[in-house]
Amino acid sequence: MKDYISILDPVTGEERLAHYSELDTDVYPQLWRPVGGFCYSAEAFCRLTLAKAPFYLKDWLPKKGKMELYGQAKVGKSLLSLQLARCIGAGEPFLEIPTTQARVLYLQFELGQEILQDRLKKTGHTYEEVYLGTTFSLKLDKADGQKMLQEALEAVCPQVVIIDPLYKAIAGDENETHDMLSVADFLDQCIDLYNCSFVVIHHPGKDLSKGGRGSTVLEDWVDSYIEMKDATPKGGTKRMRLTPKLLRHAELPPEPIEAELTDFEFVRADPLDTIKSQVRTLLSESPAISFSISNIVDQGVGSRGSVNRAANELAEEGIVTKLPKGGYIWKGEKA
Repeated sequence: MKDYISILDPVTGEERLAHYSELDTDVYPQLWRPVGGFCYSAEAFCRLTLAKAPFYLKDWLPKKGKMELYGQAKVGKSLLSLQLARCIGAGEPFLEIPTTQARVLYLQFELGQEILQDRLKKTGHTYEEVYLGTTFSLKLDKADGQKMLQEALEAVCPQVVIIDPLYKAIAGDENETHDMLSVADFLDQCIDLYNCSFVVIHHPGKDLSKGGRGSTVLEDWVDSYIEMKDATPKGGTKRMRLTPKLLRHAELPPEPIEAELTDFEFVRADPLDTIKSQVRTLLSESPAISFSISNIVDQGVGSRGSVNRAANELAEEGIVTKLPKGGYIWKGEKA
């Protein structure tokens, strides 16, 4: 009889047993309440009425989730952050990725109000359900800064909060696990208290392939870990490449997203036929397994420097293996 509950029949006025399927799902939260403040039996949990769309940004940013975007200086992280805020605020696709409409709070710690306003105006877009905050004094690892953020969350009631950039909102050492853990713990408290998601914008170290700068606490903490890399051809229009390095709730896509900057926002674009793609195509079609830079240059693909850079990038991605005494071994599938 676990699937039945005693109710007062509105027609007969008598008590009877009703199957849960007969009940309006709106009453479920009244029937199954948490015990111990936040715990449910598995049976009760499965009957709760939860949101049908669990992501604000499909596969990348869950509701009550965390996302980190890291990239080189001047690659366009702030422009992309404003674009993300606008798209979620309006419920429009972001670089062709579906979004769920939500109120967004964009917190910016590097630019003055005038410069931020100028950027917004130049896009020519409206920013529905987007709130902006600019300050140089908020520190997420200090009591005063935590109070500032909580007051903003209480006033704005955002569902998505973008912090740009993270290092400017920290008084401690981003390389210290203890300091970064205190920030992550505080943001987790905010997620629980204010039912919001966080997007943190971060900088990489000297080697972009090693991820965001400082402690690995954030990499372990987030639901998605996204690399933003410059992909601008020499003398060409500004481009960037987004590569998910971790998606906790989805498979990693087979290819990164490439986008071109147009009117202060990025537009998804087909990848250019770069030296790297030419090298990869050549090696996939060659019967040889091992090769040297000279082998590729002799085929008319780029200079030694450009081919060497391309081969090193393929090595970072695990497509080829770099040998200690020079040369490379192809690891991918042959065409």
